[in-house]
Amino acid sequence: MVSPPDEQSGDVPSPHPGDLAKRITRRRTELGKSIEEVAEKAGVDPGYLRYFEESAAGHLSAGTALLLAIALESTPEDLYGGRVDRPPGHGRAGRHPELRELTAAQCEAHVRAGGVGRVVFLSGRGPVAHPVNFAVSDGDVIVSTTVAQAEHLEEQELVSFEIDRVDESMSEGWSVLVTGAARRVDDPEEVVALAGLALEPWAGGPRHALVRIHPDEMTGRVITQTTPA
Repeated sequence: MVSPPDEQSGDVPSPHPGDLAKRITRRRTELGKSIEEVAEKAGVDPGYLRYFEESAAGHLSAGTALLLAIALESTPEDLYGGRVDRPPGHGRAGRHPELRELTAAQCEAHVRAGGVGRVVFLSGRGPVAHPVNFAVSDGDVIVSTTVAQAEHLEEQELVSFEIDRVDESMSEGWSVLVTGAARRVDDPEEVVALAGLALEPWAGGPRHALVRIHPDEMTGRVITQTTPA
């Protein structure tokens, strides 16, 4: 078992211990595992792992980070955020890729999950795409933005909204494109009803104007790896 920091030897601080702690917590939560389960699998002290996650001020040796990465079905590079600034897609294509159209139900399932996507619209420079976090209500995509941006989107005949995911380790990925009219939500009752979505734009600032994008068309594609017969 790995002991608390005052009993360890050879520990070195991570470049950003707070970020490392957040990534460990996030990955553990994604897997639905408790601190005790991860600690047991990694062979580390659960009390120290809890301290590290909650305080984000401890140190992890390279060996401990590797053990935790294995327990979390990840890699030290991912836990340290080594891939954060690198756009996905640098990996090689799989040996047996298959490109397929997603069904309407599959597209809707991906969109319902919420998260971060890109709203695409026309501007003076041509088509532009802005990343936004979003949620779904009654089948519509809801984003929170500035008043000026909301008014500009409402003036567009059509806007698009795109989400995607890439799994480089498996050389797989999918994307969904939503196209429809955008409407600024200005009815007080509707605003209150959508408040439960708890949309909080990452960009911060006065971005509290809600926009509803109603899908007139929704399409998607997925790349998977097939097994040769």
